Amino acid sequence: MTALASLAAAGVGAAAYPKCTMAADIPDFTLRRKRVKNLRLTVKAPHGEVVVSAPRHVPESAIVAFVSGKASWIAKHQERIAGQPQPLQPGPATEALRRRLKQSAPPMVEHWAGVMGLATPDVTIRRMTSRWGTCNTQTRRITLNLELARRDVTLLEYVIVHELAHLIERGHNARFYAVMDAHLPDWRLRRRVLNAS
Repeated sequence: MTALASLAAAGVGAAAYPKCTMAADIPDFTLRRKRVKNLRLTVKAPHGEVVVSAPRHVPESAIVAFVSGKASWIAKHQERIAGQPQPLQPGPATEALRRRLKQSAPPMVEHWAGVMGLATPDVTIRRMTSRWGTCNTQTRRITLNLELARRDVTLLEYVIVHELAHLIERGHNARFYAVMDAHLPDWRLRRRVLNAS
């Protein structure tokens, strides 16, 4: 029996039964019907959960075919996620990492701000789920992901230079990349390493 037939035999549609257990060649996924235009597939950390967002009008057969076609991509991303460190949890170890980053980041920000001809912005450290850093150009504040305390210092340096570059050029455009190239020529390599960690 196919995965779609299994759902139909159970008498429920995927919208009513969002956790879909599929045939061996199709990964399990959670289906979320939304007001979106296209199918969207996400593999979420920390456990590699597969979530599919689908427009209400897309038939279940098309969703199952979509997930089936992405099986190798899903497996690759789940493997990558499995190799990542577990997310930080509140406690003494996390606070020790926060203290370490609060000691190491501000001097590095001050150094690179001087090199780039900028006034030193304020620095905030916090747990973030989807970004390594942010830059608020209006308040001139850089926020760094606490996870950077568990990464190599060269990767912290990349994030700092990246966020400082936003004080020169807000968007990710040719001028922004020229600033990055001028100050940290190997930034693309560092970005690849950081995003793979």
